[in-house]
Amino acid sequence: MTSSRANRWIFLAALGFTSCAETAREAPAVVKPVKEVAPSRDAHVAKPAPSPKKPVAAKKSGEVTSMSMEDFFPLQQSGGALIYDVRPSLYYQLGHIPGAIHFPKSNCDALIVSRKAEIETAIAAKKPIVLYCTDLACPDARTVAMHLASNGYSSSTLVGGWESWKNSGLPTD
Repeated sequence: MTSSRANRWIFLAALGFTSCAETAREAPAVVKPVKEVAPSRDAHVAKPAPSPKKPVAAKKSGEVTSMSMEDFFPLQQSGGALIYDVRPSLYYQLGHIPGAIHFPKSNCDALIVSRKAEIETAIAAKKPIVLYCTDLACPDARTVAMHLASNGYSSSTLVGGWESWKNSGLPTD
């Protein structure tokens, strides 16, 4: 492995570690109960009416997994997956996995909203959502997968991405 490639790995690993640290939640502070004092007979203390509480629906979080080329290839060949290429437009136009839909990281939040029906149709048909980017060191597929997960959609990232597909000698569009 070349020195620049090793440095890239170290940098990307640090980015991943930082993003994981950002999601950690701080533990709530411990509050000690205050001893209640009974009001005197003469004191007129009005108790506040309890406020109505609406149940807060917890937003379902999706799961992010990875998928090997061996597992992905049969799904791609049979049309059994919703495939998103998260690379920038220029790279997508130069070549992509057949059947892949351009879903660039730079616009992923808007695309999740605009492609909601497409995503939910795939999920209803039990088709996995598979994302890929440039290569094993590229974090973009995982980033988009995390955005999908925060919207309640599970997805997988293709291990090795476009480089792995191309190096396997598989057809491209």
